[in-house]
Amino acid sequence: MRFYLDKTLRFIVTCGFVGYMPFAPGTWASALGCIFIYLFPFPSLIANISFICCLIIFSIICINLLTFTVEDPGYIVIDELAGMFITMAGHKPTLITLVAGFFLFRVFDIIKPYPVNVVERYRKGYGIMADDILAGIYANIVLWSGHLVVYSIWK
Repeated sequence: MRFYLDKTLRFIVTCGFVGYMPFAPGTWASALGCIFIYLFPFPSLIANISFICCLIIFSIICINLLTFTVEDPGYIVIDELAGMFITMAGHKPTLITLVAGFFLFRVFDIIKPYPVNVVERYRKGYGIMADDILAGIYANIVLWSGHLVVYSIWK
C-alpha cells in the first residue's frame, strides 16, 4: 500500500513527472504553470486566491507525507507551479504578462532575496514551499508595478 501512496505522491509533487526532466526541472514546472494559467484562466481574483490556498495546503501535505533524504530534492517542483500561480494572481493571462511573470518569478526564485533565503531553511514541505511563495509574491508585486508604470505612460 505504501508503494502506491509513494508513487501517487511522487506524481503529484513532480507535476506529472516534470520534476524528473534532465535540465532545470523547476523552470519546466514554471512553464507548465504558465500553460495551465493561459488555458484555464480564473474568472475572478477570489477564485484564483482560493485555488492558490488549496494548492499550497495540498502541496505541503503531499510533500510532508513523502519520504526523501535531502532537504529540497530537485524533483519536487509543485512549489514552482504554486509560485507561478501566485505570480499571476490578479493579472490577466496574456502572452506578455505570462512571459514577464515567468521571468520575474524565475529570477526571484533563483537569486532568493531576503527573506526568501531565510524561509527556505524551514523543515520539510514548509521550507520547500515557503521560498517559492515569497518569490511569487515578489514577482507579483514587480509585475503590478510594471503594469502601473506602463499604464501611466500609455494613458
